[in-house]
Amino acid sequence: MVVPGSRREVVAGVELSLVSALGDDARLELVPDAVLIVDSDGRIVYANLNCQELMGWSPEELRGERVERLVPERYGSHAALRHQFMAAPSRRPMGAGLELYVRHRSGEEIPVDIALNPVSIEGVTHVVVAMRGMRAYREALQKLGLLSVAVDAAASGVVITDQDGIITWANPAACRMTGYGPDELIGKRPSLLKSGCHDQAFYEALWSTVRSGAIWRGSIINRKKDGSMYHEEQTIAPVEDRNGVISHFIAVKQDVTERVLAETLLRETRDELARRVTEVETLHVQLLEQAVRDSLSGLFNRRYLDETLPRELAKARRDHAKVTLAVLDIDHFKAVNDTHGHAVGDRVIAELGGILRGQSRVCDVACRYGGEEFAVVMLSAGLEDGLACADGWRRSFGAVSVPAGSTVARATLSAGVAEAAPGETPEALFARADAALYRAKHAGRNRVLGAPPPV
Repeated sequence: MVVPGSRREVVAGVELSLVSALGDDARLELVPDAVLIVDSDGRIVYANLNCQELMGWSPEELRGERVERLVPERYGSHAALRHQFMAAPSRRPMGAGLELYVRHRSGEEIPVDIALNPVSIEGVTHVVVAMRGMRAYREALQKLGLLSVAVDAAASGVVITDQDGIITWANPAACRMTGYGPDELIGKRPSLLKSGCHDQAFYEALWSTVRSGAIWRGSIINRKKDGSMYHEEQTIAPVEDRNGVISHFIAVKQDVTERVLAETLLRETRDELARRVTEVETLHVQLLEQAVRDSLSGLFNRRYLDETLPRELAKARRDHAKVTLAVLDIDHFKAVNDTHGHAVGDRVIAELGGILRGQSRVCDVACRYGGEEFAVVMLSAGLEDGLACADGWRRSFGAVSVPAGSTVARATLSAGVAEAAPGETPEALFARADAALYRAKHAGRNRVLGAPPPV
């Protein structure tokens, strides 16, 4: 073997000492690439074991074959190119960027990178061919390219920082979201976007999470370059190197300002609607009260009495309970009006209403069914209970004095009380209580009389 200029030739990163013509090829077996030695006629004189792994041909099968056997048929001009190369051989390293392929024994084309190194063996020019499979590399490169295109085209913003939190990359969506260009973001910290809406503890918790190796997810209010606020939903994931040490952080951001504003508007609208519904319900209750209440006395009105008395009598019959009705009338009320005026008369009625509301039981129903005429339906009460209650109202009312200019107005109360008999109609019960009231007035007024049972 002749070594030009006593040089030591390097094939695929491994020093190959050509001390004799294939005298020591063990070193070629240590090379991680598939290695061929091809003579000037294009015949393979040597192939290492890696050739079988890459191309499916054993070294024994390749020796003596022309190198074109390994060239895809679509490269029909390879022999001419080989002759041209051998006429003026030169070293070509890997990484030249050529799209090269070899033919696998199965016929499949395998992407490779090829280094050519001409050597002289016993005065004859040979070429050492080192081939490195590029399928995994090209697939990874293609995948990386696709990911890069996908990330650039993504609607979500993507920002990458180093382990110290310095921004090293931002996609176009992140730039649109923040209003900053890539050159304005790269080299800066994400704190450039701080809005002042979060306290220091918020950010400390965020960084504590991702620096511990966990993923942080949450919402942040940030500030754009133009000073306007926007809402982000953000996911920050730590990236570890081969040694398990965090080297970068990847943040995926989404501008949710419109959604937040819409949710806020919806919430405010819902609250306003709830407020108005409450107002309507309150008004409805007030209207119902007004429909069954007497505004002057605060007691239920004649309409409510007409609805309540039949209902309570029917219920008492079912439950075998007692119901007593008291009918009351202010004595000489016309004289009060004539002497002191209707305004004073109204205050007298209001005073009696207050007494009936305050001194009746919760279950009793007190009503004003006429000008100075009142009725109280007493549930689960017999005649004696009714008489006692009515007399208490009479005495309390008799002690009332209403200011009337330089004097005061006073009035008394008469009442008739009747306990409902089994099966008695509301009209009959009312007539008996009213008759007792009539007798109380004829007996001198300011008194309470009970009605005898119906015959």
